[in-house]
Amino acid sequence: MQTFQEEPCFQYLDSWQQNLVKTSFYLSEQFVNDTNINDFSFVVFPMAKAYEGFLKKVLLDLELISHKVYYGRRFRIGRALNPDVSPKQRDQWWFFDDIARIFNQELAREIWQTWLVCRNHVFHFFPNGEKVLSLSEAIAYLHRMQNVMRETVKLLNKHNESKAIES
Repeated sequence: MQTFQEEPCFQYLDSWQQNLVKTSFYLSEQFVNDTNINDFSFVVFPMAKAYEGFLKKVLLDLELISHKVYYGRRFRIGRALNPDVSPKQRDQWWFFDDIARIFNQELAREIWQTWLVCRNHVFHFFPNGEKVLSLSEAIAYLHRMQNVMRETVKLLNKHNESKAIES
């Protein structure tokens, strides 16, 4: 059986992103028996950062964004992939429909939901503490991002193959 580090989706990441993913899985193994920690969000942070970079790279490789945008500081994944952006605010930086057309509606929604749950909700502070993650929840988030990356790279490769045939 292939380990995650041998899979195409892991190889798709640059070395910095790969290290972030490895860090999250390392942290998930280090605190298995720790009962002193009540929020394991810190386990998810590195991989969530890699996931956001992964999504930007997908948009770059699909030629939806330029290198300048990819390396810039102004582009926001949360706005670009949000299916609920008001029709009045859908501009050249809104890509949900493009992702749904290129891949499929289901994957586009899962890419968005995974970013929302595993990155956005984990990073933000909620005064009532509703986003405290147990270790098992944190590990489930890691696997969720892993699965979305796996499916995205599979469909990206398929898209690139069909584009090459058309050329």
